[in-house]
Amino acid sequence: MKYRYSLHAKEVMENRNIKMEWVERVLSSPSVKKSVSKDEIHFYGQIDEYEARCLKAVVNPAKKVIVTVYFDRGMRKRGCK
Repeated sequence: MKYRYSLHAKEVMENRNIKMEWVERVLSSPSVKKSVSKDEIHFYGQIDEYEARCLKAVVNPAKKVIVTVYFDRGMRKRGCK
């Protein structure tokens, strides 16, 4: 499914040097996917090119929008593989 990026997500990606290809990879093939509510799904994936850190993408499936993305330190410790 194709998602559009919220303004916030775009700003966060630019400020934190998160590449769009990383986000697309996590969304298309997540290591972990959690449905938090009908309006929120969390996608997680390990980014080997970035010290094997765990990237989290928060998506609103109803609006088909990526709300935010960031590297989740807590999930890295729990296993984001």
